[in-house]
Amino acid sequence: MAGKTTPFVLRTARRLLVPSAIILALALPALSVPGSAGAEGVRGVAGPYIAAESAAKRGDIANAARLYADALARDSANVGLMQRTLTYQVAAGQIDRAIPVASRLKGLSPGHPLGALLLAADALKRGTPERARDQLVTEGAEAGPFVGRLIGVWATYELGDIEAARAQLATLETGREGGDAGVILAAYHLSLLEAAAGRDAEAIAALDHIDELGGAPTLRLTRIRAGVLARLGRIDEAHTAIAEHLARTDGDHRLEALARDLSAGKIPPPVVRTGLEGAAESLYGIAGFLARGANRQIGLAYARLATYLDPEQVEAQLLIAGMLQQDDQYDLAIAAFAAIPADAPEALEAQIGQAESMYEADRVEEAIAALRLTMAAYPRSIEAHTALGDMLRRESRFAEAGEAYDGAVALVANPERRHWPLFYQRGIVFERSQQWDRAEADFFKALELEPDQPLVLNYLGYNWVELRKNLTEAQAMIEKAVEQRPEDGYIVDSLGWVLYRLSDFLGAMTHLERAVELRPVDPVINDHFGDALWMVGRRIEARFQWKRSLSFEPEEKDAERIRRKLEVGLDVVLDEKAAAGNPAFIQIDGAVDGTLRGDKANDGG
Repeated sequence: MAGKTTPFVLRTARRLLVPSAIILALALPALSVPGSAGAEGVRGVAGPYIAAESAAKRGDIANAARLYADALARDSANVGLMQRTLTYQVAAGQIDRAIPVASRLKGLSPGHPLGALLLAADALKRGTPERARDQLVTEGAEAGPFVGRLIGVWATYELGDIEAARAQLATLETGREGGDAGVILAAYHLSLLEAAAGRDAEAIAALDHIDELGGAPTLRLTRIRAGVLARLGRIDEAHTAIAEHLARTDGDHRLEALARDLSAGKIPPPVVRTGLEGAAESLYGIAGFLARGANRQIGLAYARLATYLDPEQVEAQLLIAGMLQQDDQYDLAIAAFAAIPADAPEALEAQIGQAESMYEADRVEEAIAALRLTMAAYPRSIEAHTALGDMLRRESRFAEAGEAYDGAVALVANPERRHWPLFYQRGIVFERSQQWDRAEADFFKALELEPDQPLVLNYLGYNWVELRKNLTEAQAMIEKAVEQRPEDGYIVDSLGWVLYRLSDFLGAMTHLERAVELRPVDPVINDHFGDALWMVGRRIEARFQWKRSLSFEPEEKDAERIRRKLEVGLDVVLDEKAAAGNPAFIQIDGAVDGTLRGDKANDGG
């Protein structure tokens, strides 16, 4: 099925310091939100507790924090309620309220990981790093998660004992407590520590060690390496590191700004300069991974702690805004994105995120207007142009979307493999705006850059079938796409529908039934399956599928056609369309597997 593929988003989450290295956070089962708080037996607790659970399930973290606190006030010794209240208060950014809860929890049930991290962070914030280290030790042993060990390293650094901090990181690396990921993360923090201590040559050695360990050259690592090289006077190498990263991406405003600063003689300070900033970096890195998993509220809590320690940690602010957006807390997300300074290197990403939150909050025109302003402010940004094009495409404003994509393509002097999505997305809007020649040229360009790309093969092949051209090649394209993406319901539907159009109804049924399994609530796929069922004589089932399709709110033109099929049957609809000169079944040299028919028609359903 063309036009129903999942939109490809050019913008990717490139902020994590060592992507996939942060998987060590998975070794922290104690950080999962506690189960039942056992609050049902205390008078007056059930109401706020149940309401808090409901708020938590729908991602309303601020109300969950308030309601859990209300329940806890009625059952003040309930450890389960303390844990939940603590988790949601920190996630909501209510750090001052959470600190007393963490202190009480430590007295009743020592060793709660988030509570220990919060108390350690508060001690660092108050200028007592030795107390911070004590908070991370329970009964003579270092407590809990790997991130707590890292915070202990930075507390030691804050005390001025740099050699001891180095030794702690060496222990983390050689002890392999976090597995391969922990080794990489320990090396990363060693590079930060050496740079903070003014030992940039040693920082470069640590960064090289990350490369040896298989750490990916992320945006953050590139930024750190370029800064270290610049401080060592190796400006050309710093520019090379930036250029190599930019060549692998569609550009990045932050690195481009750093390159301009280097050219102007501005040498950046270390990314981390103090123990507080180092501890914040530890929390931010773990939060970035947890943000993508089931324990997002824990990731949000870590990010909040990071900004508590280092209010200038813009990357953590951006992560917080993104997580709020992911939890459908759009007003809070919009405010969080707006709070990121306009002169920050992350301002472009924040403006795009803010506009997308507006869009998801049904403030469509406001969102589009905001992206137009962003594009005007960043005329050389491929990301700004494509963000606007993507949004306009979702609104079926294809001519305007094409103009935005034109602007993005114009910024690409020499298209490379990584640019194939630009041509694919622009091809879609050209096809939707009835500019097939231009669409086809863009699909060919996308395949030139990324041969056998399944999304492009599917879209081009499907449209060739609809246009009754290059049928053999079209079928082969879609079959190749299905081989690569057998779990993509839209692509599987494409193959089934092509076989239907070629009158191979039994073959079509096999694929369309699978497509319905993969995308059970898609109205078009259910409609297609109903047509195939009808053609093999399973008419009761066909009507059931058409009714299912209607229940999933198809576009009105599709709904009208489905209602007509339910009223008079598919045969009559086919005859009506045939009389209008719009044949449904495609004839190749008179036959396809001896089953082809060309006497009846419809318009694709």
